[in-house]
Amino acid sequence: MQQKHIKLMKARKTIILLLIFSFSFQMNAQKPEKKAQKFTDEMTEVLSLNKEESKAIYEIQLERFKENKAINKNYADDQEKRKEELKKLGNKVYNQTKKVIGVERQKQWKAYKSKN
Repeated sequence: MQQKHIKLMKARKTIILLLIFSFSFQMNAQKPEKKAQKFTDEMTEVLSLNKEESKAIYEIQLERFKENKAINKNYADDQEKRKEELKKLGNKVYNQTKKVIGVERQKQWKAYKSKN
């Protein structure tokens, strides 16, 4: 009886790990265009962006997701360099976004993301 219970627990753990892996893979496999659109839609709704602002944010995010993917691929074996490049990318995106939506709305976005 005890061994049957242990096997059942191992099977459950395996299923849970497979589900987590599957979900992670699915999220990483999304195309940059889809990720950028999802991000832009959320920001547009939360901050009431106009069409020009929304389009600019989409372009910034699309480039971000493409560069992020390239960095992860190019520096897969060098975690420190990967981290450094991602930080540079984050700073670049932050400054580009600030130019489009301004400091005040960027603070609103940060507060919203902190809560969600």
